[in-house]
Amino acid sequence: MSSEKPQRSSTIQIKDTPFAPHGQVDMWMDNNLLYYESTGPFNKELADCLAVAQSNFLQSQQPTGHWVSICTIKKSALATPDGLERYAELVRQAPPAFTPLATAYVIGPEIEGGQFMAPRFVRIFADAGRPFQIFETMAEARSWAEDMIAKARKP
Repeated sequence: MSSEKPQRSSTIQIKDTPFAPHGQVDMWMDNNLLYYESTGPFNKELADCLAVAQSNFLQSQQPTGHWVSICTIKKSALATPDGLERYAELVRQAPPAFTPLATAYVIGPEIEGGQFMAPRFVRIFADAGRPFQIFETMAEARSWAEDMIAKARKP
C-alpha cells in the first residue's frame, strides 16, 4: 500500500434521490486495487447512488493498466430484489475503461444474509463475464486480486 492517504468517495455524497438510499458504499483506490466498503442492507436507491458516485470517482482516478476491485461487506449483504437487479444492470453495463479485470467480495461468516446472497452475487458477475470470487478475509481477497493482476501482466 502507498504511504499517501487515498482519495475516498462515498454514496452519501450523492443527494439527488427521490427516496432515501438504504446502505452506504465508500470507495478508494490504492495502486491497482479499487476498494469498496459496503454497509448494508441495500436498496435500489443505493444502487442508483453507487452508479453516480462510482462514475464520478473513476473519472477522477482514471485507472490504467490492470486493476481489480475488492468489496468488503459490513453488517448485512441483503438487498431488495429491485436493488439487486439494478446492481446487476450496473455491473453488466460498466464501460470498458471503468471495468476491473476481476472482482472479489469479502463476506465474513458474521454478515447478515451473506450465505443467502453469495450465489446471487456469483450469478451477477458470471452473467457479466467477469472473474469473481468471495472470500472470508481481506488477506485472501487481496492475494487473489494480486494473482489475477500478475497473470494478466504475463505475455
